[in-house]
Order: sequence, then C-alpha cells, then structure tokens
Amino acid sequence: MAITIYNTPNSYAPVYNQMIFTLSSTNVAQSNFRYIADIYVNGSTDYTRLEVGRNPTNNYGTFDVAGIIQNFLTRDFEDNTTTFKQCGNSIAYYEVKFGEQYGASSGITNYPNLTTSSGYCFNGVFSPLDFLDFATNTYVLQNSSSQFLTDRPTFESRTGEKLILGFMTDAANEAYNLEVISYYDEGTIFNTVTVANPYASISNRQDRSINVRVDYDWLTSLVNADLSSGSTPIFVTNWEYYEVRIKNSTGTIVSETIRIYPGEDVCSKYTPIRFKFMNNYGKYDYYTFTGAMTKNTNIKRNTYKSNPNQWSGTNYSYSTTSRGLSQYETILDDTITINSDWITEAESIWLEQLVTSPDVYIYDGSNLVSVNITDSTYQTKYVASQQLFNLVVSFTYSQNRKRQRRWF
Repeated sequence: MAITIYNTPNSYAPVYNQMIFTLSSTNVAQSNFRYIADIYVNGSTDYTRLEVGRNPTNNYGTFDVAGIIQNFLTRDFEDNTTTFKQCGNSIAYYEVKFGEQYGASSGITNYPNLTTSSGYCFNGVFSPLDFLDFATNTYVLQNSSSQFLTDRPTFESRTGEKLILGFMTDAANEAYNLEVISYYDEGTIFNTVTVANPYASISNRQDRSINVRVDYDWLTSLVNADLSSGSTPIFVTNWEYYEVRIKNSTGTIVSETIRIYPGEDVCSKYTPIRFKFMNNYGKYDYYTFTGAMTKNTNIKRNTYKSNPNQWSGTNYSYSTTSRGLSQYETILDDTITINSDWITEAESIWLEQLVTSPDVYIYDGSNLVSVNITDSTYQTKYVASQQLFNLVVSFTYSQNRKRQRRWF
C-alpha cells in the first residue's frame, strides 16, 4: 500500500479559504476503493473522518479540510492587560492522517494512517483573487517585509484609546521583543526601548499567534522594570511620532515597521464612537467616528385583548381605567447612525472590513459593548471620482432594551 501526497495547504493557512490536499494510491484498482482522511485538531485524540472516491479521470483523491477545522477557531477579542497576549482561539494545529478502504462489498476493510500531513491555520479569509497570491512568509514574521495582521493604512494614537497589533510567528526567539523608537523635532530620535516577549520560546500553539499593545497610553504606563533595554520616559512631551516593530533574539528586524502619529484631540459637538472589529485576518482593528450621530428606536409592542368588564359586588361593568387592549411586553431596538470624519481612499478600502465584520464592538468608557452593523451595502470611494468623502455606518446593540410589564 502506498499513498503519495501531491498538494498541501500553506504551512499557515487562512481557514476560511480552501485547504486542499490531493493524493494518489497504488490500490485504486481495488474493488470499492475510497480515500480516507482522519483530521485531528489541537492535539486531541478525537478525529473527524472524511471519505472520497477516486477521480475517474486521473484516480486522484481530493480533500478540503477547511470546513472541519473552522469549528475549532473562534476569537480573542479581549483587550491586552499586558504588552504581549497569547491568542490561542485564533490559531489551530491540525494533523491529517490519510488512508484508504477497499474490498468486496461484503467486507470492505479500512487501512488508516498510511501517511500524514500537518500544519497551522488561522481565523482568516482572503478574497478569491488575493488567495491565489497568498504566501505564508508575508504573514508569519521572518523579515522586515513580514506584515502585522491588519490592512489599516495609517496609524494614530489618541489619549484614552487602545491600539493593539496582531502577528504570527513560527520559530523560537523569532518574535523576541517589541522595539519602540520615539521621535521629535522633524524625525530626531528621542528614545529607543524594547519590551521582551514572554512567549518567544514557542512552547505551545498559543505562542504562535500574539497580540501586542502599542498605544501611547499603554507605552507611557511602562516602567523601567517592564523594559528589556532602554529606560523611561519613552516619549518627550512634544513627540512627533513613534515606530514599533518586532525583532528576533539576534537583533534582526522580523516585521514591518509601523509608524504611529499622535491623534488630534476630538473637537466636536458630537460624542465620538470608537469601534473595535474583527478584520480579515481574525485579529481586531480600531476606528473612531467623530461626526454627527442620530438614534432611532424601533418599538415593538406585544398586546392582548380582554374583556374590560369587572365585578364590583353585584355590578359587572367597566370604568374609564379598564383595559380592553393591554400591552404586556415592550421591546426597544435602537439603531445608531454615525458619520466619520473625512477619510482617505485607502481608509475607505480598509473600512469595508468594519461594515462586513462578523464581530464588532464599541467602547463605553473602558468597557466593550457588542453591536451589529446593519448596513447591507458598502460603497468604496475613490479620489478619482470624489475629492472629499466620509463614511456613514448604522448599527444596533446586540441586546434589546425593554420596558416594564403591566401589573394585571
């Protein structure tokens, strides 16, 4: 018996795209022949078995395991309470053991675990065209071109706002520390510090998917004991911008460098709303809307009709306060429509991920509140057709408000 694997998914694959294996066998001429694949996830001894027949043209077998592994990936939406945070819900390790079955109809025999393939996948999705060009080394830290898991085109940090970046790593001590370089006076370096990644040794699956907190408030809260090199203060009073990137244990840069500017104070008569939303990589991006806001409440009343007459001694009648139609439940659905400030073409392209995101929150102070975007269409805006544009988004809270029941 011999099974040969020809095609496998990328070593780190987005789980909401296809994850295809193709294989052949030397036993395809046997009666009732079928390929089998036993899928194990995150080291569990339980498995899911798939079976396929041979392709009648070339005798190959094809398995797409993405639909099975999707069930093992969820989210890591909680904000960091440390500089680095593991994200074990956003990455999965899988092992597929391939075998075959054949034999007379009266006694088909399984021959499992003849060859094995394994890898990692993350809670991401790419468009069909972009997926054709997907390469693991773009999204797993290896060099200064490796990307953080966001498509956000520009970054700013305002006082009171959190900013967290996600990344994946595949080798021990490759994501060794975070380097922060602060600048003032037209690009003059003020300070350079590093913060050690406590999960750099990669002792388990969770260490391969990490969130790192990089907002100004968090970085200024660090003390010297939190730093692996350099000293506080990290920023001068009138800082111009700062840069963050990941380095390995030899000091080599293994990520892109993100430049973060001070966000302008919100000078608006409207209350700003900051969104946190799952992006296409399964990580979370942030954006603050500062424009006009309206609130509309849909009121759903559940009622019943009853006889308004009541007994009072020997009298059976009704009064001015008697009810024929009674309201026993009132549900309030609030829809909020919010306008952004002026945005760029690149931001318009990126913010489609907010409107289409399956997991969206807004901040109420430091608390996250779950909401649902209700817009059913999205128009990406381009400078060639519109010189100035903003974004209008509508959302509802995931929990309805209610009014009291009547006393009967």
